[in-house]
Amino acid sequence: MTVIVPIKNHVIFQFVEDVTSTRFMNSSKAGLIISSQDGNQSAIPRWGKVTHVGPDVNGISVGDHVLIEAGKWTTGFYVDGVRYWKTDDEVVLALGDEPTTTY
Repeated sequence: MTVIVPIKNHVIFQFVEDVTSTRFMNSSKAGLIISSQDGNQSAIPRWGKVTHVGPDVNGISVGDHVLIEAGKWTTGFYVDGVRYWKTDDEVVLALGDEPTTTY
């Protein structure tokens, strides 16, 4: 098992919404899959769940749900078959107990 150790003010997270290739996918409460037809889905802030934080991050902890400024994340990377994204703490707009989906 590979260990992820972020540096500086980096926040490693997983999106709350499903991401298929480069598209965000949402499911309604009834189970319907909703995919935005917007060609630029990264133009909307998105919720993520924090999995790792760097030593210079203050106020954000592993397990927190964070709302990340639109498009301010990496393209994603895989560690041991699990997909993660990276952002920096200064582009986190809000913390939430239970995030809402973004449509």
